[in-house]
Amino acid sequence: MNSASNLGRGPLAKLGTWIANLSVDDIPPDALRAARYQVLNMIAAVHAARTQDACKQIEKSATALASAGKATVFASGRKLPPIEAAWVNAAYAMAQDFDDIIWMGHTCHSAVFASLAVAEHEGASSEDMLVAVVVANEIGGRLGASSFFGPLNGQMWSFVHLIGAAAATAKLLKLNAEQTTHALAISLAQPTFALQPGFFQPTSKLLTASTPTATGIRAAYLAKEGVTGALNILEDRRGFWKRFAFHPLPEMLDDLGDFWAMETLAIKTFPGCFYFQTACTALSEMLKRHGSLAPELVESVQIATTKMGTEVTRFASDYASAEISSVNVNFDLSLTAAVLLHAGRLTSSEHDEQWLSANSAAIEKWRTRISVTHDPALTIDVVKSASAIPAGRRALGSLKPMDVVAIVRRYRSEYGSSLLRGSEAASWIKAVLKARQSQPVEREDSNTPLHFPARVTVNFIDGRRDVVEVQLPVGTLCAPGMEMELKQKFVRESAPVLGAGVAEKAFASGLALGKVSISEFTKQCSPKGGGDKVAVKVAQA
Repeated sequence: MNSASNLGRGPLAKLGTWIANLSVDDIPPDALRAARYQVLNMIAAVHAARTQDACKQIEKSATALASAGKATVFASGRKLPPIEAAWVNAAYAMAQDFDDIIWMGHTCHSAVFASLAVAEHEGASSEDMLVAVVVANEIGGRLGASSFFGPLNGQMWSFVHLIGAAAATAKLLKLNAEQTTHALAISLAQPTFALQPGFFQPTSKLLTASTPTATGIRAAYLAKEGVTGALNILEDRRGFWKRFAFHPLPEMLDDLGDFWAMETLAIKTFPGCFYFQTACTALSEMLKRHGSLAPELVESVQIATTKMGTEVTRFASDYASAEISSVNVNFDLSLTAAVLLHAGRLTSSEHDEQWLSANSAAIEKWRTRISVTHDPALTIDVVKSASAIPAGRRALGSLKPMDVVAIVRRYRSEYGSSLLRGSEAASWIKAVLKARQSQPVEREDSNTPLHFPARVTVNFIDGRRDVVEVQLPVGTLCAPGMEMELKQKFVRESAPVLGAGVAEKAFASGLALGKVSISEFTKQCSPKGGGDKVAVKVAQA
């Protein structure tokens, strides 16, 4: 296979050809900057989960099945073959939901850890690694967006890691357009489907990204050797979209090279579901205003959030247990808020199983005062953000009334979800009328702000009332101070492993990726990496 002549004009061929032809000079500076941020953010997420027993068990199982390799496991410094290293790193980063998102999906696990592991194994440059990170995000995000109306959402779109890891690996192996397209097709031949019982409570949740990432890496190596896949696997009447989308949105695959999903990057500044980030920011602001809050002084805490936020909380409640764990604390907004209010903060330390157990009574005391409700106006703000993206605007505009009716029916059948509740009718009408009168979400520079707003209202026993609303997550690429937020997170979570001085240097090294070698960077970011002995020449990236 040495040409694109046999690929046809299907959507997968379009993706594969774009990947093969892309060069670093084609990528705008903000997208490369976002890729550097994402690499640093995901390594911070790994270090944040360094003490969790489930992560150590997963690493132990990988080392029992694999010989030594060249790719780094960042929590321990151990070297493994690329598939196993990416598999373990993705599990660590998944443990506390301390990752990031782009439009649309949690593409970061495969984008970062497949790229780093394969680049180390193949001896690639850090510039090539950054290109692979960008490629994985662009392809994975678009596949997720094309399946937005479907039986899965959020982190449970584990299939984005199949195609993301395949795309990144194909780019690092320098496969041509035909080989790359077959790598994508092979990765989707047996797509992963995350089941809620295995996600919302047990530690099997940690493997949500690991398993498909490993499959995607292997798919590219198979394509390199001549193995082929079904090039029409997305659109075939028995193909991917038939199984993973109630109503496919192929328009979401468009605008490659014009719109950069990488530039929508938003890192989590609190461990937990991304839909909860603005609520956590609002709660933190509330704590700053009042110094601290005691449950005895608070009558109620009302959190208004988006439809996504309330649905995640509803799903989590279906699998709730009496025991608060590092897994289930991430998906119930009332529980997340209770931990934050009790501790006065929300970091990896509040995910420690012993801390959660010791403080469970106090957390439950706060939880009884917290209610989570849906505000349609906040959901419309999310839709308006998507409408600022050309492909999103076209996809939403393509929906006909009967399409919407069919989608609502499928959600009700699949999830027992009511996307449009009768009790919310007045709020929806009011929100829609207000949205029509408001200005569309503006893009800031070349970046697209993704709004996931929340509003927190605290009603005090003495009759006082305070309200904080946050529209834009503070970790968004176009938000003021985003890099400082990332640095604080990276140093705070990495310092216990690396030492504060080394963590600072590792962060600076990450900002200089493309000029700093991968070996220098990985040595600084892992506990066996040599620490201050590594001299880093930081150039402005």
